[in-house]
Amino acid sequence: MTAENGTIFLGRDEATYGKDGIGWVNYNPEYECVEREGIPGRQCPFEPDETSTMGFGLSGNQKRRLHVGIASYRDPLCPKTLYNLFTKASQPEKIQVRVIQQNIEEEDEDCLLEYCRLMGSHDSNDNPNNDALLQNCPHADQVFIHQINARTAAGPMWARGILSKDMEKAHRDGELKQQDHCMSIDSHMDFEPEWDRKMVEMWDLAKNEYAVLSTYVASTDQLGVNLNHVHEVPHLCMVTFTSNVRVDATKCARNLIKPKLTNAIWGAGLSFSKCHGVLF
Repeated sequence: MTAENGTIFLGRDEATYGKDGIGWVNYNPEYECVEREGIPGRQCPFEPDETSTMGFGLSGNQKRRLHVGIASYRDPLCPKTLYNLFTKASQPEKIQVRVIQQNIEEEDEDCLLEYCRLMGSHDSNDNPNNDALLQNCPHADQVFIHQINARTAAGPMWARGILSKDMEKAHRDGELKQQDHCMSIDSHMDFEPEWDRKMVEMWDLAKNEYAVLSTYVASTDQLGVNLNHVHEVPHLCMVTFTSNVRVDATKCARNLIKPKLTNAIWGAGLSFSKCHGVLF
């Protein structure tokens, strides 16, 4: 085994983890396949096949839409997030966005209306309902805003729960398919150029129908930067047990040839999967 597949940082705390639990180790994708009692051969992640993909194709986004869920709490950067999302996508016409907007109406900017102004759409003095602003706004019809009074909000998990219900309704209404791609993000994000194509390509590299790509998103000043010149990324691998299980900290991985299969650790700030992973 060599470092051609990438490397993973274990840590520095020899007192806690011992000599074998610190430093760097080479990433070996073969460890993601296991032998199970009573099942012959090694079992690897479930690769997409003609049956599971339901005629949508084994890879890529042909026929597939991308559904983005955003939970926003009084966030003035929500409009800029929509602007970055659409203007930097390679196929913005395939994207549907659902925003849980927890605002105080008389105090906070509306995410969609301010996005439209960023896109160059103009208000009409004769139309106080902003119809003209929305009518001339690129991709406005691809954004659904679920308005909630911020005074009644009950936290991020509660908001994302409502977002999940909205996506389930879209599935029942035929607007969202199990084989579409679904992504959850925060309301203060920037994106790489052609980020939608790149996310799909990364997901395909996992060769796992049930893969969920997730990490802690770095600061925008690292956007487009090859971190430490080794394509370094956060590695979610540490939890703490209190009244529930929380991600305690991250380590890092370098030069990975594919997304690493890990465990149930997940970051809500970025989550990308097939939509059946969101619906069921």
